[in-house]
Amino acid sequence: MRKSRRLAAALVVSALVAAGGITVGLVANANQQAPCPSAVTNGLITCTLPNSTNPDTTINTPSAIQAVVTLGSGSPAQFVLITYSVFCSQGGNSATTSNPTTNPALAIAVGSPVTVTLKLAYTNPDSCSVTNLTATLYTSAAATTASTSGSFEMLLDWTPAATPTPTATSSSPPPPPPTHHVSTIKGYGNKCLDAKGNSSANGTKVIIWSCNSSDSAQGWSYSSGELKHNGHCANIQGNGGSGSKLVLWTCNGASNERWFHTGSNGEFVSAGTAHGLLCVDDPGYSKTNGTQLTVYRCHNTANQHWS
Repeated sequence: MRKSRRLAAALVVSALVAAGGITVGLVANANQQAPCPSAVTNGLITCTLPNSTNPDTTINTPSAIQAVVTLGSGSPAQFVLITYSVFCSQGGNSATTSNPTTNPALAIAVGSPVTVTLKLAYTNPDSCSVTNLTATLYTSAAATTASTSGSFEMLLDWTPAATPTPTATSSSPPPPPPTHHVSTIKGYGNKCLDAKGNSSANGTKVIIWSCNSSDSAQGWSYSSGELKHNGHCANIQGNGGSGSKLVLWTCNGASNERWFHTGSNGEFVSAGTAHGLLCVDDPGYSKTNGTQLTVYRCHNTANQHWS
């Protein structure tokens, strides 16, 4: 999943089908990956993700993932066989789900995309990587004879998990609104960096919220490579890799709390290199107050720009 290849929201309509645990039906999602065109390989008209054009099929915080196949040309009697594996993680757990063979194949016609919902190991996982997602054209539902003509495109389409809006509780009432001006850091969709509940305790979530220069929870400073709120540093939780959460922690000079702020595009790039170049990232281009920020592979997109 390279968010730099995300397209506009799409509405994909196809007939409702159930085969081997795969559902095909009405899908209204917020994110899509650039399409993978079919090609003839070993006599098969096929396409597989990931590939050299779309090498990264990792998706952060999905609630659903679909494979969408659109036939561009071919005879009316065309059928598409879709197989896949999905590796998902949630908390400290991980598991792989797969559909190595689908029988029967699904009927497909020009102008009527087929949408297949992939099985996920968890409800609202932290992240999922789609592997060996393959679509192949056949002349029958039994998928015994490969088509010799026709072309299609396949893409990944996913729905981000909804993030509940934080609410005040009797045990942790929100702080009274301050009257002084604070220095905000603005990101995608006019949302600002925010320390949840204006806390400075270790593990406090770094989230986005509607910008308010009078809200102390949005008061940040950046100097000497440290991004600070209330004297605590923005920290990559567990010194993890791409997809890891952003939290506050006691400043100790560790690489997972040190950043380079690039003036050309406003990326906060982690000084640690063990996991490659990672940037502070608004997952899924979210505009939902309370969405926790992550780090993700730097790719110079709007959801990684901060000013």
